[in-house]
Amino acid sequence: MPRAPDVSCRGRARWLVAAALSLAAVLCGAGGLVALAGDGANAGAGAGAGDGAGVDGKDARGASPANGGERAEGATPVQEVGASSARPLGTPPRPAEVAPPPSSRRPWAAGRRPAAPPPLEGKTYDFALDAKVAGGAEKSWLGRAFVHPRAAEEPRPMPLLVFLHGINGELIRYRWMGGGQEGDVRRIASELMDAGSAPPMLVAAPSAVIPAATAVARTSWPQFDLARFVDLTVERLAGIATVDRSRIVVVGHSGGGCNATGGIVSAVHGAMPVHAALVVDVCMDADVAARLGRVRDTTHVVVSWQTLSWAKRPFRDFERVFRREVAQSPAAPGVLRELEHLRPLEPMPHDAMVPLVLRRWLPALLGPDALPDVPCVSP
Repeated sequence: MPRAPDVSCRGRARWLVAAALSLAAVLCGAGGLVALAGDGANAGAGAGAGDGAGVDGKDARGASPANGGERAEGATPVQEVGASSARPLGTPPRPAEVAPPPSSRRPWAAGRRPAAPPPLEGKTYDFALDAKVAGGAEKSWLGRAFVHPRAAEEPRPMPLLVFLHGINGELIRYRWMGGGQEGDVRRIASELMDAGSAPPMLVAAPSAVIPAATAVARTSWPQFDLARFVDLTVERLAGIATVDRSRIVVVGHSGGGCNATGGIVSAVHGAMPVHAALVVDVCMDADVAARLGRVRDTTHVVVSWQTLSWAKRPFRDFERVFRREVAQSPAAPGVLRELEHLRPLEPMPHDAMVPLVLRRWLPALLGPDALPDVPCVSP
């Protein structure tokens, strides 16, 4: 990642805004990925009691012309509106935005069926935690780990990306890791490694296929034990690749981040320190905000959400509680406590949030200029 000119973060921010205004047409033509909106009144618009309707269901994934989901690709340039969620608590600036490569853009808006993806380079390894060892069927899972060719050649310990999927009423095996239709985290990570945007990393995910563990968002992934999952991942990859336990990034998507005592919340409060938690389009409940705001002071926390297909959530309560808890338990210097409202330009915005967030944040969290080693991340 190239370093920024030798100017202050604030000065560069002013320069970027001016450049964005003058080069909007160029950005549009480049296929801007997302428009950022303020997380105050705009983010709260339409937010009700937040009953979680649509979590990982058709309402959450579907996009209709009424909600803007069928917006033409590149119609809105990348831009920042107001101070909002960019650096809500005086943290370093957000990373440069990572546009998806042309090969990954979906042709659905043009009425064409998406082409079959190319073969996935790398090897996948399966393992499991059975009910007897886990202490109950609801805590058991199937596990899958992925080793990219660049990771297979890396002699040093590597970061580990752990992905927690949302509710799984269909009981799909290895959701987001080769199973289901939403996407594939292995491919997203591979794109970043192939482009040199992120260093060699390992990818692993548990797969919940027991109704008691995945049927309801707010009870999904009960008491998820991250340390045990990492231990079993390390054991499965013994002799193949080495995990750097100091660089564990946990992602909780949708129902993977709705349980105040499970999922990504239990992961960041477990025995194993977590380098970063990416909380992606979850239920936004206040009790989850309270737990996420009081993590270890060395753990980066980024909460990202969209309102195109899931607007009925208590955003204002979440923000209020999160900010209060962070103020009482501040992060270490340079460690992120980020809230951001994103606007995906692809259909199925709930699912589109996963690649969008990973492309935005993994390079900044794991790359050569990884936070907090430098005060600004170059666009």
